[in-house]
Amino acid sequence: MNDAMVVGAPPLPTSAVAVVSLKPKEHGAYAIVMIPLFSALLSVGPSWVGAAIVVASLAGFFAHEPILVAMGHRGGRAQRGAPGARALASGLLGLAVAVGAFALWSADPPTRIALIACLALSTICFAIAIVRLHRTLGGQLLGVAGLSLPCMPILLDGGLDRSNSLLVWLVWLLGFASTTLAVRGVIAMQKRQTAVTSWIGLGITTAATVGLVVNQVWLPLAAVPMIVGGWVLMFWPPPAKHLRRVGWTLVAATMLTALGIISAVVLGFSGPIA
Repeated sequence: MNDAMVVGAPPLPTSAVAVVSLKPKEHGAYAIVMIPLFSALLSVGPSWVGAAIVVASLAGFFAHEPILVAMGHRGGRAQRGAPGARALASGLLGLAVAVGAFALWSADPPTRIALIACLALSTICFAIAIVRLHRTLGGQLLGVAGLSLPCMPILLDGGLDRSNSLLVWLVWLLGFASTTLAVRGVIAMQKRQTAVTSWIGLGITTAATVGLVVNQVWLPLAAVPMIVGGWVLMFWPPPAKHLRRVGWTLVAATMLTALGIISAVVLGFSGPIA
């Protein structure tokens, strides 16, 4: 028998404590933050401000988990098993502030306004996580908005006008809201709970996309792969053991949306918001 299991045995040494991962646990969030960022850079080309926005966004994203661990939101065991969480969180936040300040100082007025909006929304998202509401539907949808918004100042800095930059972000909101609602619906159905909110929400995102296209705003067509992926999940929910494969399928749909957005920005928009 292991000595550590014997009553009265001394506690395991610190070196035997399981190492706690400080990487973000919400795997879908990686795609939500990274794909819009890098597709925006590919659409308008690299710049010092754009690069600074990417670094600041990623630093803030990767600071999220260490902050929660350091505050004890992942449990006392995780807090004890990651003594460096506070230092890592401080370092990442410091990097985000320093690089973000450079972007603010260097940006033109429209880009600066968008950056301030990013800061405000990210602060709200952090606050929601701290009060443990980030797993609610509202918290997740607000997280989608906050994680994808940094693509907008990159596009503005690259010369895209405000209307079309906002439209690109709207496309990401429609796409990511659809996949988020679908995944929540699948999980609810697996638990034999109602998924009516997901059905209604997916209907709203689909109707909004169709409404824009009917009015000859063509860019929302780029969100179709993600919206279709959401409907497929809802009508044919996979077993729990296949959820990882589903995640990669949704990433592939997100990449198709990114290709559509990049093509539209590079070739020029068609429609009244051009």
